[in-house]
Amino acid sequence: MSNISRYKAVSALAYPLVAHFAVIHNSMALIVVALALLVLVPMLPALARGSVAAWLAVPPIAACLWWLSRSTHATLPLYIAPVLVPGFMAGVFGSTLTARQTPLIEQLIRLIDPEEPEPAVLDYARKLTLGWTVLFVALSVTNLVLALLAKPDGLLLASGVTPPVTVPQEWWSLFANVIGYLLVAAFFLIEYAYRHRRFPRQPYRNMLDFFLRVLAAMPRLVSNAAGPRR
Repeated sequence: MSNISRYKAVSALAYPLVAHFAVIHNSMALIVVALALLVLVPMLPALARGSVAAWLAVPPIAACLWWLSRSTHATLPLYIAPVLVPGFMAGVFGSTLTARQTPLIEQLIRLIDPEEPEPAVLDYARKLTLGWTVLFVALSVTNLVLALLAKPDGLLLASGVTPPVTVPQEWWSLFANVIGYLLVAAFFLIEYAYRHRRFPRQPYRNMLDFFLRVLAAMPRLVSNAAGPRR
């Protein structure tokens, strides 16, 4: 793994925690750090390549962060990622469930296991792809609803609309930046244990081996994001 990839991975793990502490402590400095992680880290590969466009974008981004630090609604951009990221993931999984696409989990199975999957495995792969889609949709919708109802700086209140009910902003942050990720991890672990029990014959030895195989397959999986034709 390159240094850039390590920085991106660490930043992805750090962002939700930084964002959560920024909200519960009402820290403008942490809000700026969280937003910088959110915006600048995806640009690291381009910056490392010396991309002129990427470097020219840094000063305007820095100016926007400075302006946000002086705004009374600096937390509003923090509502974006918890809605868009799971929404994007739902789209990635769900788009492969159409009639002419191969379910994403089936694609992954075929990449990490050279043998032809059994019909029961293929059926399970489609249902699991649907399960991940439903989970990510639920997370995205829940984060959006909580963001709309959050007080004192939720989306509705910030736009001048008083919602019929409100929730503390800390509750939104706890779900969006902590509980949501724990739900994804729990879903994965429970599904892994169930899969190991239902289909004992697996091409990987343990969870670590499974992760390594998935990481090795990711470039090909991403390159075939649209899914192979049936």
